[in-house]
Amino acid sequence: MSPSGYDRPHDRWLCGLESQGDPCSVGPTCAGRCPRLAECAPIRAGDRWVCNRSPGRGGECESGPTPDGACCLVKTCRPKPSLRRVRRRWLRGAAVFAAGALLMLLGAGMRNELAAPGELSSHHAQVIARADWSNRCAACHPGANEGPTAWVAAAWSSAAHDGATQSGLCVKCHQDLAANGREPLLAHGLPTEALPQAAKPSALFSEAGLVSGMALGAPAHGRSMADPLACAACHQEHHGAGHDLTAITDTRCQACHSERYTRFADDHPDFGSWPIARRTRIAFNHASHSGQHYLKASRSFDCRSCHLEDSTGDLTMRPDYHQSCAECHDADIGKSFGDGLAFLALPTIDPAAVDAGEWPEQGKGDFDGELPAFTKLLLAADPAAHQAMQTLGADFSFFDVESEDAEQLAAAKTVIDSLKRLLSDLQEEGHGAIAYRLRTLLGHKVKAEADYVGRLPIELVDRIQGTWLGAAAPPEEFDAVEDRRTGGGWSVDDQQLTLRYRPTGHDDELVRAWLDAIVALPDQYTALREACLAEFRRPGAPGACFDCHSIDQTPAGFAVNWRGRERLDEPRGFTRFSHRPHLVQPELADCTHCHRIDATADPSRAYAGFDPARPASEFAALSTAACASCHKPHAAGDSCTQCHNYHVETPLRVRP
Repeated sequence: MSPSGYDRPHDRWLCGLESQGDPCSVGPTCAGRCPRLAECAPIRAGDRWVCNRSPGRGGECESGPTPDGACCLVKTCRPKPSLRRVRRRWLRGAAVFAAGALLMLLGAGMRNELAAPGELSSHHAQVIARADWSNRCAACHPGANEGPTAWVAAAWSSAAHDGATQSGLCVKCHQDLAANGREPLLAHGLPTEALPQAAKPSALFSEAGLVSGMALGAPAHGRSMADPLACAACHQEHHGAGHDLTAITDTRCQACHSERYTRFADDHPDFGSWPIARRTRIAFNHASHSGQHYLKASRSFDCRSCHLEDSTGDLTMRPDYHQSCAECHDADIGKSFGDGLAFLALPTIDPAAVDAGEWPEQGKGDFDGELPAFTKLLLAADPAAHQAMQTLGADFSFFDVESEDAEQLAAAKTVIDSLKRLLSDLQEEGHGAIAYRLRTLLGHKVKAEADYVGRLPIELVDRIQGTWLGAAAPPEEFDAVEDRRTGGGWSVDDQQLTLRYRPTGHDDELVRAWLDAIVALPDQYTALREACLAEFRRPGAPGACFDCHSIDQTPAGFAVNWRGRERLDEPRGFTRFSHRPHLVQPELADCTHCHRIDATADPSRAYAGFDPARPASEFAALSTAACASCHKPHAAGDSCTQCHNYHVETPLRVRP
């Protein structure tokens, strides 16, 4: 027996003779009964019985066996429970008492206050306070109004309760997370195929009510990327009114991402081309303006004169054309339009080669002349004329028509006949003839009729028909018409056989509408689109629109960028940056501290085509070292969420 008197700690029962210091060697049964066993089994030696108790158990007893051969030492006791058994009874009793007390408390009217693990954050508290405060738990927790059994089931199971999950209730209020086809419970709110390849997580958390393990950032190995992610995995409630629900540790980010960075200053990769994810919508060469144009005009090139503070305090707002560009560019734009923009023109034809019927005398001679882009667009709505222009080539000139080529002559006659029908339709149907032909080409992409006609007086068409084709006597007062409100106007040039439109200057509505119509042409008119665009993209083109305004090819088609980037209207991307907190540093107040112009760069090559995702930055690349000098844990901070958004609306690769 040990000094503590506790020989068998795992036995449920102890011998009753333990306290006398002479317990039996076998001990009680598992049921707590005394076995009543003899100390020995006497053996017969001749005519007497001999005790055979072993020396280890005390040797032969003094009295020896009874005359009938039975052992004289048979110990009997009343077994008693061991200390372990006593403790177990007390523990079970305490557990039953605690469970009973807990059930009584949970069934009381104050159960929500007793069960709440802590105070709500101020944002959630003020929203829930508008409703029934006593019923507040049910706003976020499924089954909160039911009994404790439902609570336990909701805590340990990811199954929906009455068709709702805890994360589903979150999204019910935060409806913006599910807007525009996003999947709020998937990684970054995006379908798997929309995630950038380099950033695809190796595993995701599951949608479960019990998120203690997930909240600690433990990776969910074996989870599919298509598995939903519980909101509570990152947003922890019940930590008090001042708790920031959006505060997410780097551990949580790295629980999913296979590529991990310990410190921003140590192993974060270089930014690469960021923030230049695409070419700018408005082509602007900072190097030529700062080093040439501004110097020539004796002006100071100040970045802050164009990059203005927006409503958030960031430098993303820019002045419009009239505030920043008109002083230098208005004169050039006006000069490029010359006497006006050719809207409709008749070519010179050889009457001996083509029988065009009634045709003006000044339009007879050798084949010569080009059709304006707008005229080609209207003729293309006529299938016969479209086919003829394909034969001649979308960029054809009547100067190239061969008098000996029967196919070209036939195509030229078809174009001339269609041109005469166009004039006739304009005279008879007015502006509706233009709108009808554009609807034939563009379908639903066509704009309002007024955008394409620019107040064109139909009397001018009568004037053309009467003077050029002898269809009627023209009223002389309609030789030229000027719109006094806008400064633009229409005129007829009898010598050049041209109907001209004089634009109002920059951002002329008619010019913009027709250029939009050109780029919106369907794919079957690709050659025509390229030919018409070439007329306005060549050096010295009327309006010089495409010197600054780029054309993007998107999945939905081509589009002209008439406006620059509007950052505040853009969906959230993966990376965010604000100039506002950086400008408080004196050295950063100078934009060139970070944005250094690369004089050797040629940004114009990015605008040679229509792909906006092939940028050519004119600035030196930003380095992580420049940021790491301040962004350290003990200084400006270097957490992932300082620069990266979790909830995004569209992949970064398609954002500017």
